[in-house]
Amino acid sequence: MKKEIVEKFNEKFATIEETFKYIADSQAKSEFISKRESARHDRDIAEMRELQKQTQIHLDHITKVLRFNIEEYEFQEEKLSEAGKVLSRKRKK
Repeated sequence: MKKEIVEKFNEKFATIEETFKYIADSQAKSEFISKRESARHDRDIAEMRELQKQTQIHLDHITKVLRFNIEEYEFQEEKLSEAGKVLSRKRKK
């Protein structure tokens, strides 16, 4: 088994030129994979930022709606309280 591996290695790298070619090819392949993964990473980051932006827009809208509803509810409660006071005064008379 070990002998087969050594023979295969010796066949693959019979000359210095073949060894250098293998190293250069491996380096080019590694650089290509690195650039591809970097581009994929940059694209994922851009998508994540866009998603965060959209989520923030939705959260801001929800906050506005809730704030409006709470303020409207508080105002209605105040109006009903005032109406109750007026009505209770009229009944006492």
